[in-house]
Amino acid sequence: MRFTLVGTGTTVPDADRGPAGFLVEAGGARILVDGGTGTIGRLARFGVDARELDAGVYSHRHVDHCGDLVPLLFTMRVGPDKPRRRDYPIWAGSGFQHFFDGLHGVYGSWIQPESWKVRISELRLDGPDSADLPGGVRLDTLPAVHSAGALHLSFTGPSGYRVVFSGDTGPSEALALLAAGADVLVTECAVATTDQWNSHLAPDDVAAIVAAARPKRVVLTHLYPMVDPEECLRVVRAVGIPVERGEDGQVLEG
Repeated sequence: MRFTLVGTGTTVPDADRGPAGFLVEAGGARILVDGGTGTIGRLARFGVDARELDAGVYSHRHVDHCGDLVPLLFTMRVGPDKPRRRDYPIWAGSGFQHFFDGLHGVYGSWIQPESWKVRISELRLDGPDSADLPGGVRLDTLPAVHSAGALHLSFTGPSGYRVVFSGDTGPSEALALLAAGADVLVTECAVATTDQWNSHLAPDDVAAIVAAARPKRVVLTHLYPMVDPEECLRVVRAVGIPVERGEDGQVLEG
């Protein structure tokens, strides 16, 4: 399984880092995970035609994680050289169908043509859930400490290689549970100090989760400008687990 960091930034404009977006590849299938503004273009930069994606998974409905959903479905609809003929399945937390219905009310057949359908499978927000994704990938989820139907996501490939993505979250025992023993934990570290709204992680929060979960490797993403990357790395590295800041285009594979 390959897990590509398509976007490791935030909604703050950054020439080198786009908003959250990731690509899971296994068994010949390509699965988009999240996708903020500009994801389609960054996928193309990494040699992936978004019109050929096999499925999508969303950690939650905030715009910096799903802002390219409408452009994605639009390009699948209008691409004259590669017209899509197969459904596009999406897995996301409860409430995503209502969210999509609102988008469909605005854009109509431009994002939901008659020749294929967007098929949404909703995942529980009150406990664990799971799904079998294309390519033999197993998705396991637990609720995140955030809003807009937020979930922690765990992807296990056919080889057993497992990548856990925090999504957006405040301090979360569920994330530590889901990430226990994972090959890689890809986690946000969005704030420099304790978040007063309890909806994002600071370096000390990440370190506590890593200490509890003991993944083999940690990759930090979603750092807002107030976060000092080196300080964040120093704090998390003290736990004794290899940690790095993720880069757009970086590939995790196993």
